[in-house]
Amino acid sequence: MRDKDTIYILKIVTVIAALIGFVWFVYYISWVIELTVISLLIVYILFPIVELLKNHLKFSHFSAVGVAFLLFLLLIVILISLIVPIVQIELRAIIRDLPHYVKQFQLLAEELSDYLTSFDLNVEFSDIIPDLSSNLRTVLEEVANISITVVASIVDMFFIAFIVFFLLYDFQNIRDNIIKIIPVRYEKYGRDVLQIIDRNFGGYIRGNIVRCTIVGIATGIALYIAGMPYALLLGIIAGVLNVILYIGPYVAAFPAILISVSPNTPSIMVVILIYLVVQTIDGTVLAPLLLGRAVKLKPVTVIICLLIGGELAGFLGIIISIPLAGIVRSLIEYFREGLNVGLKD
Repeated sequence: MRDKDTIYILKIVTVIAALIGFVWFVYYISWVIELTVISLLIVYILFPIVELLKNHLKFSHFSAVGVAFLLFLLLIVILISLIVPIVQIELRAIIRDLPHYVKQFQLLAEELSDYLTSFDLNVEFSDIIPDLSSNLRTVLEEVANISITVVASIVDMFFIAFIVFFLLYDFQNIRDNIIKIIPVRYEKYGRDVLQIIDRNFGGYIRGNIVRCTIVGIATGIALYIAGMPYALLLGIIAGVLNVILYIGPYVAAFPAILISVSPNTPSIMVVILIYLVVQTIDGTVLAPLLLGRAVKLKPVTVIICLLIGGELAGFLGIIISIPLAGIVRSLIEYFREGLNVGLKD
């Protein structure tokens, strides 16, 4: 009996040690995993272009991959050459004018705090707004530093481009090899699962890029017409943060509302109205049309997935958490339907 207990304890210790080792290994190579996941996202965007060139324009596989990859590089070069210089100018202008905006916000916060005090609210509650304004400069400077760090990641971009090309070239072979290692009697399930992953993951990523691009452009143009400074930068922020369903639009609107407290900018109500109109169009037209089944998750599920994804993998986790949740939901529905059919038979 003692020998069996000893063996059982050794097995448990071995399993725990293996799990700890696996977690440590994953954490140690997290940089590689992150680059691979980003590359996979790009491949899912470019793969339909490769299929289009091969099936409709009769390109060879190598030529189709080369053209799609060159189009991707060309787009990156155009975006960098056109947008980055303007964004840098606007970032410098924001940093230069930051004391002015902070002062304006502090004056507004003091007025609001005095107004709240007239209702005999708790002192702690009334002090929240001045505390926020006093910490605002530090927060904005940290955001600016993060932005500069992201733009400066040239080495990561090189590795991503390298991985994208070879992954795009072998993408179909990888999918076929996954099917080959599945037993023949389960091959149909394997193909169906891959289709579910393609539909949820690829469709969501491609649709989200189009959706966020439209939101960013529409927001930037509307702010520019309204006479808002830094319209390009604010439009980019709106487009990037719009990937975070339900939460991102409110975060993206905050910098514009903060800037609008200055006398030489459109009123706060005009800025808020612009964001509300764009987000209404996004929520009623763009998201249902472009994101498909992935957004059919309940709002509370989406928010929980975003929080978990952000905690585990930062902004990348936020991006992939929703399609992963959509894949899980679709797989549950698929096997539930199969089980129901089996029970009826």
